[in-house]
Amino acid sequence: MQLSTPEPWDRPVSQEARQQSKITAARRAIDVALQTRFLWISREKREAIFSCEDLDHLQHLLIRILTVDTVDELFPEPG
Repeated sequence: MQLSTPEPWDRPVSQEARQQSKITAARRAIDVALQTRFLWISREKREAIFSCEDLDHLQHLLIRILTVDTVDELFPEPG
């Protein structure tokens, strides 16, 4: 009798891995939404998105993309 190895989807996934997958998906969704809505985004703003680890903040940005008139409104200057 030959034992089969479990398929990748049969293996248990840690909460941390699930959270990271959600963060990655949110970053990709934001990137697509920004490119679709504004056609271009600066390297600095793109890096701010792709370095963000806060899923709630990323989800907030994704929703805000639908309501802002410019990319700069998503990233207000500190002050």
